[in-house]
Amino acid sequence: MVDNEKIPNKFVLSINGRELDFVTGIPYKISNKGNYIDDWGGGNGSCPSLSSENVSSNNSKFLRQLWVLKETSHSRGYKILGNKNYLDSWGGGHEAKLYLSSTDYPPETPCFLRQIWSFYSKNGSSKELQIHNEQNNCVLDTWGKGGGTYIFFCSHLNGPTSENYAKQLWKFIPAFDYKLNAVISNFKYKLSSDIKKQQITKNIREDTLDNLASSAKLTTSFNFQEELTNTYSFSFNESLDFISETKLITVIPFMNIEKEFNFKHSFEANKPTTTINKETCTITKTVEVPPKSCVKATDFADFVENIEIPFEATAEITATGDRYKKDGSIAKNTKVDSDAVKLFLKENNFKGKIIESEGYSVLAKVKGTLRGSYFIKTYRKLEDLPTKVNDKQEKKS
Repeated sequence: MVDNEKIPNKFVLSINGRELDFVTGIPYKISNKGNYIDDWGGGNGSCPSLSSENVSSNNSKFLRQLWVLKETSHSRGYKILGNKNYLDSWGGGHEAKLYLSSTDYPPETPCFLRQIWSFYSKNGSSKELQIHNEQNNCVLDTWGKGGGTYIFFCSHLNGPTSENYAKQLWKFIPAFDYKLNAVISNFKYKLSSDIKKQQITKNIREDTLDNLASSAKLTTSFNFQEELTNTYSFSFNESLDFISETKLITVIPFMNIEKEFNFKHSFEANKPTTTINKETCTITKTVEVPPKSCVKATDFADFVENIEIPFEATAEITATGDRYKKDGSIAKNTKVDSDAVKLFLKENNFKGKIIESEGYSVLAKVKGTLRGSYFIKTYRKLEDLPTKVNDKQEKKS
């Protein structure tokens, strides 16, 4: 084991194999009835105690109440690490106190099971648990005592109907900040049969090129610029208001050009977010006019106005947060594994359909609507002007 490796983020399983609502490698506080397990600044051989103070993150004592779970080779058994010390039964049994050990005992040693913990989940709760030690077959119990007192073992596993049940119930409370980001791509638009009715054509420039007086062909080239305004509005059926930054990568319908949209804010469900984009279109014009003729060159732009197109897309969601290393140190603001991302999505009641999770990311299907008005393309038409029209123009001049 390399000590500076990050602890993998995996869902913790209960003793009966149920997936719980917390993951390994990320810090939690462990509490019973508003009292928190606190190492009180002690080290190897000392006993953690209960504290009635929920220490805030800007307090120097904050780390004393942070605990992280590590997966082990023991089936559904975990180590609990805090401030580089492990929770350890120290060989004690019923009514004995809980201890701290600075040694990470490997599986082949007799002390290994002293540091192995499993979890009983009852009443359908995945956040209030009984914590079981593999070495002494006991669970952690407050014995009805409050802040400033030690934590003990009890050989009797109390059931939900017992008056002492609550003394053995422990909550794992998240003690970390995280940031979710999403890249949404692979847009599939559902185009209706009458969508083309919303396409209009605008005349953006018209030039008359007169070569009536010459017996030679006239070739004229010139450039001009036209400022065109495009409006794109995206909304999602699912709320993405917990996403810190969202990037959309999509081929805009009818344009066949891929565009990126970066949003530094969140998407509320069914609430459009609009981008107004002014584009300067440079048009290069080369027109050949035959001898003794007059040509009208007209440039057009095709637009769609007030379109509304449903879509389905794929969101790749990642997250950053504080992760623990195997040596007990903390890696700040780093990418978390996909199980942690799935947990964060669950905590935020994400309604999209998760289709895959691997590495640092979760892929999910999301649905929404594109609304907008934007130009599609520019093109030119040439028209020969009748000679008699041109004769009248010459007489007037």
